[in-house]
Amino acid sequence: MLSRLLQRVSLRRQRAAAPPSVQSAPTLMLAIDASMRSFDSWIDERLASASTYVGLAPASDAILRSRMRHRVGRLVAAADRLLAHEFDLLGSGRYVPDAGAGLDGAYRRIDWMLDPVASTRFPATPIAQWTPALAPAGSDIKRPWELGRCQHWVALAQACSLTGDLRYADEVRRQCADFTAANPVGVGVNWLCTMDVGIRAANWAIAFDLLRTAGIERAFWRDAYASLFDHCVFIEGHLENTYEVTSNHFLSDVVGLSLAAAPFGSLPHGAAWTTRCREWVEQEMCVQVLGDGADFESSVPYHRLVAELFLGAARLAGHVGAPLSPPFMTKLRAMIDFFAAVQRPDGLMPQVGDADDGRLHNVDYGGAAPQDGRHLFGAAAAVFGSDEWTSAGGETAEWEAAWWGGAIDAEPAAERRAPARGLFPDAGIAVARDGGTYLLVTNGRVGTKGFGNHKHNDQLSFEYHAHGCPLIVDPGSYVYTSDPDARNLFRSTRSHNTVCVDDVEQNDMRPEWLFRLFETANAEQLGLDVEGDRITYAGRHRGYERLPHPVTHERVLRLDAASGALHIIDTLRGGGAHTLRWHFHLAPSVAAEIGDGAVRLTSGGRAWTLTFAPAMHASVDPAHYSPSYGVRLACLAVNLTLDATLADECRAEFDVSPCD
Repeated sequence: MLSRLLQRVSLRRQRAAAPPSVQSAPTLMLAIDASMRSFDSWIDERLASASTYVGLAPASDAILRSRMRHRVGRLVAAADRLLAHEFDLLGSGRYVPDAGAGLDGAYRRIDWMLDPVASTRFPATPIAQWTPALAPAGSDIKRPWELGRCQHWVALAQACSLTGDLRYADEVRRQCADFTAANPVGVGVNWLCTMDVGIRAANWAIAFDLLRTAGIERAFWRDAYASLFDHCVFIEGHLENTYEVTSNHFLSDVVGLSLAAAPFGSLPHGAAWTTRCREWVEQEMCVQVLGDGADFESSVPYHRLVAELFLGAARLAGHVGAPLSPPFMTKLRAMIDFFAAVQRPDGLMPQVGDADDGRLHNVDYGGAAPQDGRHLFGAAAAVFGSDEWTSAGGETAEWEAAWWGGAIDAEPAAERRAPARGLFPDAGIAVARDGGTYLLVTNGRVGTKGFGNHKHNDQLSFEYHAHGCPLIVDPGSYVYTSDPDARNLFRSTRSHNTVCVDDVEQNDMRPEWLFRLFETANAEQLGLDVEGDRITYAGRHRGYERLPHPVTHERVLRLDAASGALHIIDTLRGGGAHTLRWHFHLAPSVAAEIGDGAVRLTSGGRAWTLTFAPAMHASVDPAHYSPSYGVRLACLAVNLTLDATLADECRAEFDVSPCD
C-alpha cells in the first residue's frame, strides 16, 4: 500500500475537505482557555500522574535492577549512543544524521529528512504539493519516516528513569525543539504518512509521561504539549480510511491518536478523540482480524505490529479504567494464541509475507533483533494480567511486561511450550512441531480483503527446522520502493519453497503494482492429520489453471516428529508440456553439495539429505535471506527443474532426512 500512498497522497490531500489551517486550527492554549482554566493549573494536573501505561511499578523496577542488570546496561548504552545522535534503522548500519550546530552551539541538529543508505535528502515540501517525483532517485522514504517516529525518545526517557541522569531528559527536550523547528506541521516527509505521525505522537506522549518527574522547566512542557496537541489535530484531519480498505495504517492512526490524546483527557477535544478512537479500534478488530485470530494482511510480521497496536489500545483502556469490550478481548487473545503457534523454535518470527520491522513503541531499544517477536508475549501478560504469556517469551517478555506496567516475578518464569500443531484455515497456515523440529506451511488467500498489499506468492510453501536448526526458510522481504526489482523478486513464487509452472506467478503479480496481488490461486486447505508421531498437511491451489494448458497443484507434507524427517509429495494435475521448477531456499547457516539424486545439507556439525527424482536437473545457486527490513544476507538455494508432458497428472516426491 506504500506505493499507492505515494501516488495518491497529493490528490487525496487536495480532494479531502480542507483541514483547518495552522492559524485557524484548535490549539492547546485555546482548548485550555475554553475550559476556563490556566495553563499552570492544567500542567500541574497533567504532571501529577501518568496518562499512558508505560512505566515501571516499584516492585518491577527492583527486579529489573537486580535480575536484569545486563538489559538495563544495554538500554543505557543504547541511550548513550542516542546522545551522540547515532542511529541504526532499517538496515542502515550506524550513522549520524548531522544537520549542523544548533542555536546554543552545544547541540548538533538532526537531519530528519535523510536517507542514510542512498545519501539523499527529501525536500521540505508542503504535503499538499507532494508528488512521487519529489522523492530523490534510489531513496527509501521509510528511513526518514522511521527516524521521524521518534521511538528512541522512549529509550532516552527510560534511561533517565533508570539512572536519574538528566542528560537524557535534556536530550529529549532539545530534540523536541529540533524536530518542531525542522518539521513544521504539514511540511516535509515526516507529515506525509499519517501512520508515522500517529506512531510519533504515541511515543512523544509516552516519553513525556516517563519524564514528568525529571524537573524539566515549564516552558518545555508548554511547547511540548502544544506540539503534541497539534499532532492530534493533524491525525484527526488526515485519517487513512479513504482507501479501498482500512489496514494497519488506519489502525496506527487510531491507536496513535488515542495515546496522544490521553494527556488531554480533561479537555473537550481530548475526551472527544478518546471516545471516537475507542469506537474505531473496536471496529477495526472486526475488520482486520480473521476468525482464527490471524491478521488479515497475510503476513506474520504485520500480525505482530497489528497485535501490538491492539494490545496498546487495550492497555490504555485498562489504564484509564474503561476496558474494551469482552468480544474485543477474546479476539485479541486469539491473536496472541496464533502468534505463539507460529513462532520458530529459536523464538524468531517466520518471515511469512512482508516485514518492515514496524512497532507501536519499543521499550527494548537496541536490544532484540527485529525478527524477535517475543516481546509481544510480555505486552499480552500486562494486558491480561497473567504470567502465562511471559513464560512463552522468556526474559524478553518479562522485560516488556514490566515496562507495560505489569507485574513480574523475582524468579524467571517457567518455560511454556508452544502448541504442538495447529491449522489456521482463515490465514492459510498450518504448523507442526516437536521440540526443535518445526514445519510451517503457507497456503493463504490474497490478504487485506483481496488487496494483497503484504501477501507473497507463497502458496504451498513451507519453512522447516530440524533438531533446532533452521534448514529451509522463507526468504523475507528486504525492501519496498527503493528497489522495485528486489521487491518483486522477494515476493515472487520463485523465491518460495514451492513449485513454479512455466515461470508463471501463482497469484497475478504486476511489476508496477508493488503493493498489490490479484487473486488467482484460490487456496484450499485439505486437512492437518495426526497419526502417532506423523503429522500430515494437505493443500491445493489453482493459480496455474489460467495457463493455456491448466494445471492444479496439490501438495502433501508429512513430518515424522520422532526422527525429524520430512516427506513431500507434489501432484500436478492437467495436460500439455510444462517446465516445472522447484525451489528450496536454505537458511544462511546451511551449506549444500549436490550428489547422485540428492543434495547433502550441513549446518552446525549436523547433516541431512534432500533426495529428488533422478530425471530432475539440480543446481545450488546463490540466494539471499532478509531477516529484517533493509538487511540482505547471502545464502544458497537448491533449484530443481523438470520438463514434463502431463497426461492427467505428474507426481514428484522429495525427502529431507537426517544422515544420522
